[in-house]
Amino acid sequence: MRRSISLRLRVTLVCGVLLAVCCLLLTLSHNYYAYEMADAIEAIPLQPSLPTDTVESAPMEELALATLPARNTFRAQSLIAMAVIVAAGCLMVYWLTGKALSPLRHLDEQIRNRTAADLNQPLPVPSSGDEVAGLTVSFNQMSQNLSAAFEQQKRFSQSAAHELRTPLAILKTRIALFRKKGLCATPETARLLDVLEEQTNRLSDLVGDLLALTNLDELERSESIDVAQLLSRTAESLEELAREHRVSVHLETAPGIVPGNRTLLERAFFNLVENAIKYNRPDGVVTVRAACEDGEFRVEVADQGIGIPQEFREQIFEPFFRVDKSRSRQLGGAGLGLPLVRTVARLHGGRVWAEDAPDGGTRFVMTLPPEKQPL
Repeated sequence: MRRSISLRLRVTLVCGVLLAVCCLLLTLSHNYYAYEMADAIEAIPLQPSLPTDTVESAPMEELALATLPARNTFRAQSLIAMAVIVAAGCLMVYWLTGKALSPLRHLDEQIRNRTAADLNQPLPVPSSGDEVAGLTVSFNQMSQNLSAAFEQQKRFSQSAAHELRTPLAILKTRIALFRKKGLCATPETARLLDVLEEQTNRLSDLVGDLLALTNLDELERSESIDVAQLLSRTAESLEELAREHRVSVHLETAPGIVPGNRTLLERAFFNLVENAIKYNRPDGVVTVRAACEDGEFRVEVADQGIGIPQEFREQIFEPFFRVDKSRSRQLGGAGLGLPLVRTVARLHGGRVWAEDAPDGGTRFVMTLPPEKQPL
């Protein structure tokens, strides 16, 4: 994307052009009237102060030629002075514009560092009473409205999830009791119970994901976490699923410590590796790499599946979005796993994205800031 010119530079350029035009007009008019005055002086006949028989009067043409170098010097000095004034004026405008826009830059830095967690904390309003102060007040009002909307949405999701958990738990208990009593008299009844149990488990997972998404920002994120150990434990917990899908998981992890919440990061890693197993090809490989690169800890989970089209690689991190809805439903996906991964990454000051894997398929990359070493 083409980089735009800053407001400070644009103001300087506009003022510089105006200053150059004004100085040029002044220089031209100054030179014009100076030449007119010189011509008028040269046209005045000179009266000799001595007798004409002792001094010869110089012709007017010779006098004009004698003043020509002075005229050229005057013109050159005028142009040089104009250039110096324009350059000095542009530098002064650039400096003054920077001073005038410093409150706006400060406001931009404050807005840039805002997150959904601190929207209810208003920015300090400058006492200048100018446009920047008005913009700060407007931003604070917008932040308060957004914070209220987010809080309302969060309360609704929490209430809905809690209300759904009880009937789902009762349903699962009834199905288990029905199976235990051996009431599956016909194959049709057994198939019906299988479908009910599958859908009930799917809804229970969906409710659990909703509760997790709404409560992420309330958890502490100050633990020192060994990423390699956490990834190894995640791979062990998914060994049974990998065997079912005939997929092998390879770990290539370097030691590294990141600050954060162990439960959240384990859930994020679990979702990434689980997706890589489910959406892999039979006899495929899931490669999990972790290493510190360019001042951040980088975790990669690559599969050998069919891949994700370029146009969907950002949408897959939106809640309930699925590229292949029928296959996701068949595999038990609810469309909240990757949104939860992105939320966890952002809460820890990191990022996550999808890209093409070297051996085909998709590679998910999560970056996390490493733990700062004490001085």
